Order: sequence, then C-alpha cells, then structure tokens
Amino acid sequence: MFKENVEAIFASLNNMVSTKTIIGDPIIHGNTTIIPILTASFGFGLGDGEGSEPSRGTGKGSGGGAGAKLAPNSLIIMQGDDVKVYSLSHKGTVEKLAELVPVILSKMKKPGGDA
Repeated sequence: MFKENVEAIFASLNNMVSTKTIIGDPIIHGNTTIIPILTASFGFGLGDGEGSEPSRGTGKGSGGGAGAKLAPNSLIIMQGDDVKVYSLSHKGTVEKLAELVPVILSKMKKPGGDA
C-alpha cells in the first residue's frame, strides 16, 4: 500500500509541474507583453504502520498528503524592443512596479497606438 501511495503522489506532482507552472501565461495589450514568473514549492508526507495490542487486536493504517504553493517571483515586461525584468522578492520592488502602472497604461492608451 505504501508503494502505491508514493507512486500516486509522484504521478500527481508530475502532472502539476510544467513550464506553465513556472512561467505564467503572457498578458498582451498592444505592444506591451507582461510575463509572470512564479516560484513553485511542493511538499508531501506519507505514513504507514501496523501494530497489535493484546486488548485491541491488530491493525494497519496508512495516510498521505501533499501541498503546493505558487507565488509570483518576478515579471518580464516587454514594450516593443525594450525588455525589463522586475523582481518581486526584493524589498520595495512591488511599490516601484505600482508606480510604473500608470506610465505603462498611458503608453498603452496613446492616440494612434495599438491600444
């Protein structure tokens, strides 16, 4: 039973992990493309045991669990030929990106542009 549980969890993890797990779907608007990069963390645990006690008899048991966490790590922002990578893990980066949002939006909404 233990071997089957391990194989089932690894099969599930294999199905969850792909390049799309780490590199998010691009967001495209006009000549601006934003690609999120994610950090994936996975964990799992299994237990299997059996025992006997004179007053209760014998017993067997097994169990398992798995968990996953996806968190944005950085963004790749491409505007025309300009490509920039913004790390979201450094202190203050999110605030800097928030300041850039109006600038990016104004460039996307320029008259005669693609937006």
